[in-house]
Order: sequence, then C-alpha cells, then structure tokens
Amino acid sequence: MNDRPPGSNFGKPDVTGRSSGRLTGRLKKLMGPPDDQPWCWLPRDLITSPAWRAKSINTARLLDALLIDHMNHAGTENGNLMATFDQLVAWGASRSCLADAITEAEFLGLIRADHGGRWAGTNEPSRYRLTWLYCLHDDTPATNEWKHMTERGIKKWRERRRQHRTKKQNPSATSSTTVVPFPALRTENHGKVKK
Repeated sequence: MNDRPPGSNFGKPDVTGRSSGRLTGRLKKLMGPPDDQPWCWLPRDLITSPAWRAKSINTARLLDALLIDHMNHAGTENGNLMATFDQLVAWGASRSCLADAITEAEFLGLIRADHGGRWAGTNEPSRYRLTWLYCLHDDTPATNEWKHMTERGIKKWRERRRQHRTKKQNPSATSSTTVVPFPALRTENHGKVKK
C-alpha cells in the first residue's frame, strides 16, 4: 500500500525506477508556469535571503514594477528595463522616497541601474537589470549579487544612511554648537534687559 499523498511521486522514472523530479503530462500542466500569461522566476534562495527580506515597501514596489516590465517584454529586456518616477508613483511608490528605494535595491544587490538624467535638453530614463535573471541585452548571466548580503552588513549600511541623513537635514548642528537659552538672547551685559 502506498502511504504517500497523490502527486508526491511525480515525474518520469529514471533508470533506477525512482522519480526524476521532472513533471510530465497532467502534473506538468497543473503545476507548471501558466501558458496564457507572462511569468517570472523568483528562486527560493532569493526570497528567503536577507537582502529580499530587508527591502523597504518602496523598494518592493520598484521591484514589482521592474518585474512587470520584464514580463511585458517576454523576459528579453533585462538590463534595459525602464520605470520612470511617474510610473512608479502610479504603481504606489512615494515620489520622495524613490531615489532612496533605488539606492537600497542597488545596495542589496537586487538590481543594477544605469542612471539616466537630464542633459542638454534631453531626458534619459534610467535602465535597470534584475540581478537574479539572465540578461539577453548584453549576454550577461545572472550575477546574484544579493547572495553576498548579510543581516549585519545591511544593519550597518542602514545606520550609516540614517546618520548621513541626520547630518544632511541639520548641517549646522555639530558637536561644538553652543546652546543659548532664549531669555539670554534678549538680555545684555549679564542679565540686564535691552530697551
């Protein structure tokens, strides 16, 4: 009597009589990728990685938009994927956080960007590559840079970014700043009030 659930012994048997793990027939149709719509690989190693789990909501929305663009081009434009700020905002990302989301996705090794910009009256869009997928655009295999990210490294990077933002927001606040009580600003010569 076979105690396995239906479908657990799937695949065409190999020479030893064991399952090869390759789906065939009805199971291939039921468990395989859809025939009537585009799809994209997301390997388990990727979605369980510290890099994937550490991404912010705006980085997740950036990646979703790039995956949609990748699927819209039948997987042939990786390395040449485009998503303008307006498209990303329409997708649900916050405009004020998009530059940080792109920087974060690059640091995490999930994307590589060829940054565009405005020069001499032209507006060149940035072009993106998803690092876990093959790039037909320049015949580059998947680089999987996200595999090198550790939780500790991500935590250090975020702390440095937070410190940098704090200094950038308040550049005059340094360790040598002298705090003067408000009443002292209105007095002159040791406590005498100005007239």
